[in-house]
Amino acid sequence: MKMPILAAILLAVLPACHGPGGPATRTGRAVDNAVYHVGHGIERTGDAIEDVATGN
Repeated sequence: MKMPILAAILLAVLPACHGPGGPATRTGRAVDNAVYHVGHGIERTGDAIEDVATGN
């Protein structure tokens, strides 16, 4: 009797795990995205400094 109930609960709960993620996951993705953009900006600034230093 307990096994079919447990199986029904698992079948109902497991598909819910494949969503866009919880608040911590979404926050982590936002932080990753922000760090990527900051790194890209730093790289562009460094390239501009090199261009000025070399006269390009």
